[in-house]
Amino acid sequence: MDVKTLFFLLLFGKSFSLFSQEKLETVKELLNENKFHLAQDILKENFIDSEVGRLYLGDINSHLKQWDNAIGYYEGLVELKPNCALYNFKLGGALGMKAMSISKFQAAFLISDIKKYLEKAVALDPNHVESHRALSQLYLELPSMLGGSLEKSLAHGKKLEGLSMLDYRIAMAFIYAYKDSSEIAGNLVKKAIQESQQKPSLIIRNYLYFELAQEAVRFQVASSEVDALMAKFVKGFNYLDLKTPAEAYLKLAQLSEKRGNKAAAKKYITKSLEYDAKAEIALELQEDIQDM
Repeated sequence: MDVKTLFFLLLFGKSFSLFSQEKLETVKELLNENKFHLAQDILKENFIDSEVGRLYLGDINSHLKQWDNAIGYYEGLVELKPNCALYNFKLGGALGMKAMSISKFQAAFLISDIKKYLEKAVALDPNHVESHRALSQLYLELPSMLGGSLEKSLAHGKKLEGLSMLDYRIAMAFIYAYKDSSEIAGNLVKKAIQESQQKPSLIIRNYLYFELAQEAVRFQVASSEVDALMAKFVKGFNYLDLKTPAEAYLKLAQLSEKRGNKAAAKKYITKSLEYDAKAEIALELQEDIQDM
C-alpha cells in the first residue's frame, strides 16, 4: 500500500470509495487550474459533510474572500476536531480577515474569538508558524484597550526565529517599523530576500514571495528583486494564497504611488490590469497615476 492510499484510508476510513477518490482528484486538478468555482461545486455535491470537503471549501471560500462561508466550514472542523492546531488557526485567521473587511466597531466584537483560536493553535502546536505570525501582527496592531501589546507581539515574533527565518525577519520588520526604526526594518527585509535567494527551501509557502516583494517596495530595498519575487509568486499562485496576481501587483502599484515613484506605479498597475482588466480599484488608481 502506497503512502497516498494509506493517507486516504486513515483520514476517511475504508468506506471512502474509489469513486470518491477520483472525484477528489478532479477537485485537485481544478484547483491547480485555478477553477475555484467548479471545484467548489463538486465539493458541495459530493463532500459537503466530510472533513476533507469542509477543509477544501473553507480554503476556497477564504481565497474568494467569502469570510462568513469560510468561518462556517472552519467552525465545523473545530467542532469535529477541537484539538487540531491547523483548524483552530484557520478559524482564527478567517475571523481576523473578516474583521479587516468590516467596520472597526463591528470588528471589536470578533477580537476575543480571534485571539482565542489563534492562541489555542499555538498552545496545541507551539511550532505552528502561521499562528505565531498572525498573533505577532494582531498584538502589534490592536489598541491596548482591546488587548494590543508590543511585548506579546515581540514574544511571538521571536518564537519564529527557530521555526521560519523568513517569517521571523518579516515579523520583526513590522515591529521595528512600528517603533519608527525603518532602517532596521529595511535591513531585515533585505536580509530575508538575500536568504531566500541563497536557500530557496526557506520559502515554506508561496505567499512569502508576495510578502517579500511588498516589503521590499515598502522599505525601498532590493528594488531590483521585486519583479523576480512577484514573478515567483504568480508562477506558484494557488487557492491557498489570499491574494491574486492582480491584487498583488495592485498592492505594489499603491505602494509605489504612495512613495511618488510614477514609473514603478505605472508598471505595476499595468500588470495588475493584465490579470483583471475590470477591477474598479485598479482602474481608478491607473487614472491617479497618470495624473501624478
